Amino acid sequence: NQAAVAIENTELLVRTRIIQEELETRKLVERAKDILMRNLKISGEEAYRRMRRKSMNTRKSMREIAEAIILADIGED
Repeated sequence: NQAAVAIENTELLVRTRIIQEELETRKLVERAKDILMRNLKISGEEAYRRMRRKSMNTRKSMREIAEAIILADIGED
C-alpha cells in the first residue's frame, strides 16, 4: 500500500533528523566541555557537572548552554 510506505518513509525521515540533532548536540556539548576544561583547568566530569547545573538552574537545554560557552570562547579570540 502506497500510503503505508509513505507514512513509513516519513517516520524514518523524522527519526533520522532526531538522531542527527542528538549527535550535533553531543558534539557541541563535548566542544563546550573541552573549552571549560581548558579555561578553568577542571576535569571533564566537573565541566559536564557545571554545564548540567547551569542547564537546570536556568531551565535551558544542554545544547543552549554549550552554544553559549562556544560563542563566548570565540568572542575571546
